[in-house]
Amino acid sequence: MGCLPMERATNFMHPNICVKEYNDLALEFNGKLNQLVPKLNDELPGMKVLFSNPQDLLLQLITASSLYGFENAEVGCCGPGTFEMGIMCAREHPLTCTDAAKYVIWDAFHLTDRTNQIISAYLFKDLKSKFL
Repeated sequence: MGCLPMERATNFMHPNICVKEYNDLALEFNGKLNQLVPKLNDELPGMKVLFSNPQDLLLQLITASSLYGFENAEVGCCGPGTFEMGIMCAREHPLTCTDAAKYVIWDAFHLTDRTNQIISAYLFKDLKSKFL
């Protein structure tokens, strides 16, 4: 969370640096969610709740993006890439990048399709054996 473009752009104490407190909060939340999974499985017979945490992968995609063939992880593909989102990020908008596959992040908050494909492949691999 703390490495998304809007968080980096509004980090006035350390401009363009990930906000450690937000990343720590996401890790804490994921830890609590992981602890909740066994309880949910006990309370929901016939259901199987699984947990997988792509947080480390996402941080790696952002901090070592070139290892995955990305050219930009600092800003989003849309406009200047720091505050824009939603309708302001149409593919046909003149400030939108021409190749979103080179970017980790689409707009100020959302990941690109390519980033989501990498994360979903990781999640599928991580969880596949738990389904069988």
